[in-house]
Amino acid sequence: MDSCSKSVPIKEGPARVHDPFSLYNHIRITELYEDGTAVGELTVHPESLNPYGIVHGGCLATLADTVGGTGVFTATGKPCVTVNYAFSFLRPALGSNKKLYCKAVPEKLGHRLCVYRQTITDDNGVEVANGNFTFYLMDHAGEKPPVQPAEP
Repeated sequence: MDSCSKSVPIKEGPARVHDPFSLYNHIRITELYEDGTAVGELTVHPESLNPYGIVHGGCLATLADTVGGTGVFTATGKPCVTVNYAFSFLRPALGSNKKLYCKAVPEKLGHRLCVYRQTITDDNGVEVANGNFTFYLMDHAGEKPPVQPAEP
């Protein structure tokens, strides 16, 4: 399902808020669509690398989780948490890459669960990882909205 070309990008709003965790990990959401498709990027820094000079697998999973979760919020207006994911590392994301890119596309938007397919590519457009993430929609009355960071 790749319907983002049929959707209108969302330019502003709560889904554009970057949380401190994402900022700390150099993750930025770059595109959001009404259907819940989201695109983001990770700027590779020395702290993104494992001891072998390859981007740490946890960074790739974090990028996919963050972009997918933002897509869920865009589509549903509800905060979510990840309940399950299956992730495949296809080839090394080398430390020579300046950025890695993630596209998260909804496969199912349910009342309680949303399933997304994420693809991560490197600077050359080569797919380095992909996976499926399942998110649980929360609707607790006492929850706070995401924190808006101060502009640098």
